[in-house]
Amino acid sequence: MAALPTENAEKHGYQGPSFGTSGPTRDARRADEKALVKEAGSGGLTEARRDAVRAQSIAEIPWWYSAWGHLAATTGIGLAVLAVSTYQLSKLSTRATDWIVVPLVLLLSNFYEWRVHKHVLHRRRWPFEVIYDKHTPMHHMIYVEDDMALRSTKEFRLVLIPAAGVLGIVLAAAPVAFGVGRLWSASAGWLFLVTASLYMVTYEVLHLCYHAPKDSLIGRQRFIAVMRAHHAKHHDPRLMQKWNFNVTIPLFDWIMGTIAPKK
Repeated sequence: MAALPTENAEKHGYQGPSFGTSGPTRDARRADEKALVKEAGSGGLTEARRDAVRAQSIAEIPWWYSAWGHLAATTGIGLAVLAVSTYQLSKLSTRATDWIVVPLVLLLSNFYEWRVHKHVLHRRRWPFEVIYDKHTPMHHMIYVEDDMALRSTKEFRLVLIPAAGVLGIVLAAAPVAFGVGRLWSASAGWLFLVTASLYMVTYEVLHLCYHAPKDSLIGRQRFIAVMRAHHAKHHDPRLMQKWNFNVTIPLFDWIMGTIAPKK
């Protein structure tokens, strides 16, 4: 008879993610997470330990969770912004100089991705502890360099950012886009918003693709294979705190000198 998730947790010392808990339970789970990350960083992460983390993390997924609904909500936010922005831009006169905002936003977004990944997803900082808890002691313990693939669509929840998080990023970009619209032009403001939103969705979709099985239709695509190798190196628990923080294009990994050495 197969061991239950809670039995695996007791045997291998993983009680589940600390987010969503409080009091002694949260303190105990955070202590487990801290020990787990330290163990993994020193090269001591075992297959049994990873299986325990995976089993307990999946056991905590609510019954109503829909993997494809999650993906649809995440990408749907970007598509909704694209539709609204396209409609607004069709009513405006867009100058050639307005398009300069697109590469500027792409550059800014790539830096933002690098910085948040390095300093928020891999450091527990208030008020973003939940993001760290879902990323370093969970996502990185389940998926390692030589075993990156999802085992079921239910694991979308362990890879994708919550739709509310994507919406939050879009809402955070909106005031900046409004400022650009006032100081530059209305068209530039809408171009800022749509570029930032689509970059976020691109991040999500590409990250999911990197965790597709290597022999799948998506996994066999040349670009995905090359970028998966870059991202997989980041999933070596001994390297995750130092190298390969870009998920889309490793531009700021190159600029900041955080591309992992080949050896």
